[in-house]
Amino acid sequence: MQNALVLGASGMLSGLCMRLLEDDFQVFAVARTWESLERLQRSAGARADRLTTMALDYHDTDRLGRWIAHTQLMHGPVDRVFAWIHGDCESVLGTVDREVFAYRRNPWALHHIRGSRAAEGPYQRPRLSAICTYQEIVLGFALEQGASRWLTVEEIVEGIWRASLSGAGRSVVGEAGPPELRPHGDDMGEVRP
Repeated sequence: MQNALVLGASGMLSGLCMRLLEDDFQVFAVARTWESLERLQRSAGARADRLTTMALDYHDTDRLGRWIAHTQLMHGPVDRVFAWIHGDCESVLGTVDREVFAYRRNPWALHHIRGSRAAEGPYQRPRLSAICTYQEIVLGFALEQGASRWLTVEEIVEGIWRASLSGAGRSVVGEAGPPELRPHGDDMGEVRP
């Protein structure tokens, strides 16, 4: 059984947690609120015994690092990390890398999930340990009959999963451009003509 750490496990990545549990992963889920993690636990049903949760702000890197270390001590080293990080991600990714590296000496994967604007810039691998395989997964949007819309949660989960298996350094789920076709707002159901 592989161990997967999911940062930002509420919202759209809660579906990814379910997918990982279905594929027999032990899942370590971090989200900001206990309420979202309780929903995740209920959704896991009989698989909840393979779901370890923690409510914390991942930007509190001291607390995050201690929790990752403790969780690996209790359950074994992390094999894959799926990270949806807003704001300054460098310190968060550095903390994750340091703590995962401390418990393993063989390769592990970091899948850094980013918004559609990330596709506008060059791909840059952050400074991470040599045994960390880094992948940037850019979440784009869908184009249908001349209109654009944000991806559904199901499309995001399936796209992230397929991208994580591809081995590509950078993958785009859906369409990343042109930028002027990007849907407005945060509502995943919004359509832009």
